[in-house]
Amino acid sequence: MRQHFDEPRVGDAVLVTVPTDTEGAEPVRLTATETHEALYGPGSDPQFAAAVWKEVLRTALSDLAPHGTGKLLVIWLALPRLTGTVHRVCKRLRADRSDVEAEMVLALLEELAAPDSASHLSDSSLIHAARTRAWRFARDGLRELPSTEVERIAQDRALTASDGKADAPAEEALDVRVDRPDGPDGLRAPLRFRVRPEHLRKGTFADTDDRTRDRSTHHGPRKKRRSGRRVGTRPVRPTGRRA
Repeated sequence: MRQHFDEPRVGDAVLVTVPTDTEGAEPVRLTATETHEALYGPGSDPQFAAAVWKEVLRTALSDLAPHGTGKLLVIWLALPRLTGTVHRVCKRLRADRSDVEAEMVLALLEELAAPDSASHLSDSSLIHAARTRAWRFARDGLRELPSTEVERIAQDRALTASDGKADAPAEEALDVRVDRPDGPDGLRAPLRFRVRPEHLRKGTFADTDDRTRDRSTHHGPRKKRRSGRRVGTRPVRPTGRRA
């Protein structure tokens, strides 16, 4: 982002026009670099900085061009006020810095895109939304439990290849399919992969009398069922040896 505004074509262009309180005085026209200096420079005036932020937000909200720099300017100018929060979140909750920064940017964009943003949005509310989003994202990540099943399968295959042993018998290989659930969230496409029975926890899949039939379990909510295939089912079936 800094490289974008360092380009002469962008950095020398007037992006913000700040009106003055003095009667008859011309408005102050600022480039991106001058705007940054007005907010964070050594001689920054708090009253003028507040007027600059107001015009920066107004410019961003009125910039509807797909390649406009209004919203990008807001993000660039907000970053210095978010750096401390990023450091504290990553240190205390051990979150990934790039993920935290990405969540903050999404929060800024969502606030700018809100229907009533023009009436209530300010620089302080914008920064508060980004900080809140970062802390919530990091705390939610603490509740996630990592799984090593895929790594274990890969390691077992590597050891088998190095020992020169044959693959597992055809009747022990299982194909697992995870269907795409309904709704805007979740998987975007079905998942299909092959595992060995020893990598599946006991009771994960319901057994059937016939091994040739699908074995499945239902993990989706019991409500919102449809007459077709159940949402969230994971059929498992024995597979033959690959050709």
